[in-house]
Amino acid sequence: MAMVRRAFVIANEKKPAARAIKKEAWKFLSAQGVRITASSPQLVITVGGDGTVLFSKKYYGTPFFAIGSSTSFICQAKFSDWRAKLLPALRNLRTERRLLLSAAINGQALPLALNEVGVRNPEPRVISLHLAAGKRHAAFRADGILFSTPTGSPAYCYSCGGKQMEKTAGNYQAVAIAPFRRLFPPSVFPSGTACTLRISGHEKPEIFVDGQVVGALREKDTLVVRESKTKFLFAKA
Repeated sequence: MAMVRRAFVIANEKKPAARAIKKEAWKFLSAQGVRITASSPQLVITVGGDGTVLFSKKYYGTPFFAIGSSTSFICQAKFSDWRAKLLPALRNLRTERRLLLSAAINGQALPLALNEVGVRNPEPRVISLHLAAGKRHAAFRADGILFSTPTGSPAYCYSCGGKQMEKTAGNYQAVAIAPFRRLFPPSVFPSGTACTLRISGHEKPEIFVDGQVVGALREKDTLVVRESKTKFLFAKA
């Protein structure tokens, strides 16, 4: 039985409800004999919603217990029931492993992705994309492309026509954003497959990771996306 003795709480400070629950969580943890520390915590508790999980990347690799509102998708607990779900996790910490994507632009690493890595033209026109994945090569035009994890597959990926995957699946998928004549169908790749993306033309589409813009892709650039060696760990509630 793995009992939690050290934990850290991160809240979306813009949400009054999240700030209040953070204080309540501190008291709750202290009452259970758990020390609150940012140094090597056994459990990271986020309060606010899915975005709070996605923005706490420095702790990826440590188990997460996420508290969100009724509209949260990946959070294990709601603002109304977090105590009842957190207590068993503190007494017997068990985890569920999720695939993360790593990406690099010209060899420079980007933040890890729990949902997706994407390229999208902010201008209202298509871009010319060239994708290599294993022995497969594709050239097509679209507004952009998503590389989605199983966790992210029911979100933007699904809206673009992608497949909803089992959340613990070991593969990922590439989905074009509004492809011209639908010439690039959604494609699932084994976890060991690296995808290499280039563009042709003078456009400068944005690169985003989990909804946050992290750079731009130019004609001579190379974006490589693959499974990360780091796994995201959700505490089982």
